[in-house]
Amino acid sequence: MGRSLSRLGALLSAALFSLVFFGTGLVGAETVEHGLAGPWRLADEVSGASCALYLHAEQVGGAAPAGLFRAEVTSCGADLASGMASLSWRTLPQGGMELVAPDGALIAAFDVGEREGLSSIAPAGVFLVLMPEAPVELSSLIPGAR
Repeated sequence: MGRSLSRLGALLSAALFSLVFFGTGLVGAETVEHGLAGPWRLADEVSGASCALYLHAEQVGGAAPAGLFRAEVTSCGADLASGMASLSWRTLPQGGMELVAPDGALIAAFDVGEREGLSSIAPAGVFLVLMPEAPVELSSLIPGAR
């Protein structure tokens, strides 16, 4: 009897270790931000200028507003370069996402477009497109589809 209790204890210990070390799959599920992180292309539909954009799933620290994530912009065309040197991004509860300045001011808001990317919806007169350069689940930006 003592030997079988010892085996049972060893099995329970192994199971508990597995749950703690590997998780259950219920805790730490991938966030929308993690699903969208990666390389993107930001393009101005009017001028044709574009930038390489990398969305990180790492929150911006310091004095930045809460809920902002890091973004790196490289290789910008002259028409897009102003205001794009330092960006952050965030998803929106009502759907879509925003590119914002370090102080949280809106640069452009995006929603799922008719194409394989995101189209700007604000501010008026801005015609930007965000195209993923790696597979992403754009449906995660649609409320109710998450």
